[in-house]
Amino acid sequence: MRPNFPLSRSVVPAAFVVASATLAVLMFGQVSHAESWTDLRGTRTIEARMVGMWGDNVVLQLQNGKRVSVNVNALRSESRIQAQQLQRELATARAQRVKELQGQAVEAAAPAPTPIPTPAPAPAYQPPAAGASVAEFLNQIDQSVRSGHVKAMYDALPPSYRSDIDAIVKIAAAKMDESSWQAKIGGLQQLGDVVVTRQRWFLSSPRVLSLPDDQIEMVESEILTLCGALRIGLDPEITSLEKLRTQPFGQWLTSFDTATAPYVKALFDRAGGAGGRSVTLDREKDGVATVTIDQDGKKKRVIYQQVEGFWVPKSMADGWAKSVESMKQTVEESPSGSLLTKLDPLTSIAAFAGPMASAETPDQYHGAMESIFSAPEQMETAAVAVLGFLGQRFSLGRGAQGGYDPMGGYDGMDGYDGMDGYSGMDDYEAEMERGMQSQ
Repeated sequence: MRPNFPLSRSVVPAAFVVASATLAVLMFGQVSHAESWTDLRGTRTIEARMVGMWGDNVVLQLQNGKRVSVNVNALRSESRIQAQQLQRELATARAQRVKELQGQAVEAAAPAPTPIPTPAPAPAYQPPAAGASVAEFLNQIDQSVRSGHVKAMYDALPPSYRSDIDAIVKIAAAKMDESSWQAKIGGLQQLGDVVVTRQRWFLSSPRVLSLPDDQIEMVESEILTLCGALRIGLDPEITSLEKLRTQPFGQWLTSFDTATAPYVKALFDRAGGAGGRSVTLDREKDGVATVTIDQDGKKKRVIYQQVEGFWVPKSMADGWAKSVESMKQTVEESPSGSLLTKLDPLTSIAAFAGPMASAETPDQYHGAMESIFSAPEQMETAAVAVLGFLGQRFSLGRGAQGGYDPMGGYDGMDGYDGMDGYSGMDDYEAEMERGMQSQ
């Protein structure tokens, strides 16, 4: 039965009032439950929920779902007071909802999400331990690196080898030009920062959007992760040249490893884990061992020698002292500006980070990105340098060449045995096999 209330038809068309109230409910939700409403004479009371007011009219939703508009002057004083109170609550709720929607709109239009997504923490670092068997030792290195800790490659060396590396780095840092260091390392850090902190603009670039879906996914997961590592790992506080000059390299590397481990682990996780790799000890005698490394059916035999409790490729052990002296001499004789030449392909791209950082709109950002692609050969060289450890060649807008190498740039034990370019299949192996056979 319809309530015996006079309906307002003079101020605003009832249909418009109801439509507006319905829109308000959809946008702002329900603020209150059903209330009691009594007419001016006190002879008629209904249960209904107030959904809004329009001028002097109260819009009520009846229990059967229908909505009616009632002039506030047709209600008793208690109902009028109730209407005013509920209207204030509705106004507060609407203002809060508008604020939320505006905040969401601002967030959606922001260059990057807030907070910026970061990878999950990497497992705690367990450095390779001295005294382990060769297979255990190699697996320790492999597991540590795949957990994101590149410092394991340094800690896997015998203590005296690490001291030699510390000395070489200190010589190089002393010769390094501060401005050149800041320009190259700082440029790479800014490149990572300008991609990560403007990742929505980066991903909305026509260059990125024109890629096949699988490559867009690669950009989102790998490129952003890699740039995150540059942004965090090359922070000036970490990469301070003064610290390289005054601290042992291992201490400096610890700070870098702590910062980048989550990103490196995320990249290895993306690669699919360790794959079908196994290490088999073929023979061992007097601290020298031959092992077979089987990676997905591809076998490789490598000779290792134990030095100070740590296993290293025999060719490395045999030539270490000579290599260290040669390296020291090379660093001492090299012009300071030439010590960072290997970073040139990357820093040539990092030079574009400035215009990208100063962009105030997505279109300006995309225009700055296009400047990079105006020199495709330069872009290709830099892209290969950046993504080489991922086992990929990637050129935005020009397709991809090759597939994903699950070994990545760090290829597990193979990477460790190849630190001096030794493949494990040289005269040392044949010599060792002949010696063992004779015994």
